[in-house]
Amino acid sequence: MIRSTSRRIHALGAAALLAATAGCAGNASSSSGGKNDDGGPIVIGTSISLSGTTVLNQIRDGYLLAVQKVNAEGGLEVGGKKRKVELKVLDNRTDTNTMVQQVRSLALTDHVVGLLGSCCQQNIDMQGQADALKVPLVMGALPVELLPKGKGYTWDSFQSLADGAKDFYTVATGAKTDKKTLIVTNNDAQGISTGKLWGATGTKAGFTIAATKAVPTGTTDFSDVIKAGKSSHAQVLIAAMAPPDCFAMWKQMKALAYKPKVAVGVQCAQTPGWGSLGKLGDGTLVQLNWSDTAGLPETNLIVSKYGKKYTNLTDLGSVALGLHEATILLDAIKSAGSTDADAINKALAKSTTVSAQGPVKFVDNKSVTPTFIGQWEGGAIKQVWPAKGGSPLASLTGLG
Repeated sequence: MIRSTSRRIHALGAAALLAATAGCAGNASSSSGGKNDDGGPIVIGTSISLSGTTVLNQIRDGYLLAVQKVNAEGGLEVGGKKRKVELKVLDNRTDTNTMVQQVRSLALTDHVVGLLGSCCQQNIDMQGQADALKVPLVMGALPVELLPKGKGYTWDSFQSLADGAKDFYTVATGAKTDKKTLIVTNNDAQGISTGKLWGATGTKAGFTIAATKAVPTGTTDFSDVIKAGKSSHAQVLIAAMAPPDCFAMWKQMKALAYKPKVAVGVQCAQTPGWGSLGKLGDGTLVQLNWSDTAGLPETNLIVSKYGKKYTNLTDLGSVALGLHEATILLDAIKSAGSTDADAINKALAKSTTVSAQGPVKFVDNKSVTPTFIGQWEGGAIKQVWPAKGGSPLASLTGLG
């Protein structure tokens, strides 16, 4: 779940820590036990982007909610004794080199027993660190198909791109289009893989892939891409790019009068920042990881705690994702009955946690969560698929 937003909260500095020790005031210092087994707080940590081009405040809030919930119950029972949990949060400012340094510091200095992820490509990069340090890492915000095969210390519980693509084409079939499709992605490994998967799924669904384009992250001139869409008469647009790239392309499509009839922003339209496009963003479809009408666990808790702070499904879905990830890790520590990293890792492999995004069952370190299709309208998102709990599909008014 990529989170890039214009409504940025001034985040923590790179070296700042956020100690989530509800009911454990004054216990924000680093664990001094070396192996985090001295009877003090159980320390977990995350290097997450809270400033820069991608802001993940909502996921962080989900992490906090999970820790606060456990601590309100007295903590986790380990070795026959309940211990509070301390969450250390470091802002990597959307910089991968900073993230690598922070993860190493969390493992080697703070002696965290487990890590929580950031987002997207950073999660892939973080996997290598978790494997090298032999510290369990639980992440979301990375489609399960994109998790590389590692050494077994990284656990990804998130959506499947295949499910999202299949559901999108189901929705698009109901719209009146020529089924000619333009696919635009970034030219990194994640983008190329996403483009191939969505293209193959579209072909199976009876759509014609009229043009495909892969552009560098940070592209500002989309005139060639838009020309390809117009010349191929593509009425269906799939854009899988970094949020700023999508924002730039939507503005240029409007200026150059490219008017597809159906458009989806894969990951980029999941960002709260999409609302900054105003009416231009209306009608764009988005793959959602959560919906408040789907009957998922912890929905009432999420809405009661954060419904006023976050009014969009993407925002609340990010809180749900953070709560889900952290709960998986905390349950594994409880199941292991130990702060030993290998014991926790073995417990993760057997996880049967049921949390904010449903039941967990890892196969090859991956557990697939539900997919929903939403549509932006008036700065908010409504669910349009599945039909149960959803609203009718509206037209792509923003580009019309």
